[in-house]
Amino acid sequence: MTETRHIDCPRCGAKGRVVDRATPAALLRSDAKARLVDGPLRFCRSAACDVVYFDEARVVTFAVSTLTVPVFQKSTDPQRPVCYCFDHSVRSIEDEVAAKGTSEVPESIAKKCKAGLDDCEHNNPQGSCCLGNVRQVVKAAVEARGGVELPQAAAPGGCCGGKGTT
Repeated sequence: MTETRHIDCPRCGAKGRVVDRATPAALLRSDAKARLVDGPLRFCRSAACDVVYFDEARVVTFAVSTLTVPVFQKSTDPQRPVCYCFDHSVRSIEDEVAAKGTSEVPESIAKKCKAGLDDCEHNNPQGSCCLGNVRQVVKAAVEARGGVELPQAAAPGGCCGGKGTT
């Protein structure tokens, strides 16, 4: 008989994405780190849920309040980080788009990642590159100003040494 692996968040039912243990170990408050269990942990990206990490047995959960940083997906604060390695917030990207009609942040992040300057696994609660989230914020900011983006050089596709984007 094969054991069924639970991949859904025990609080909201959203599919959880596997994160390396190094991510919560780097970002949890010390009292929460003491509750880390062996085995895979998953990240819940649902904005409506306060669970950030849970184990596959669905016994242990870690809420937003147990992390040392705000979680992009779980906050509406415009000052929340969207890029944890290079200190870009939703507000800073929105301000750039308002001033210039576009943002150079995605291209800048991609270049820095390709140079090996990122550490998403230890800085970003989702445990992977922020570039997908950054592009989402840029797109929303451009749409908020009427949907007209001034031309810019195309941003490189991936970053973070090929570790992918979310």
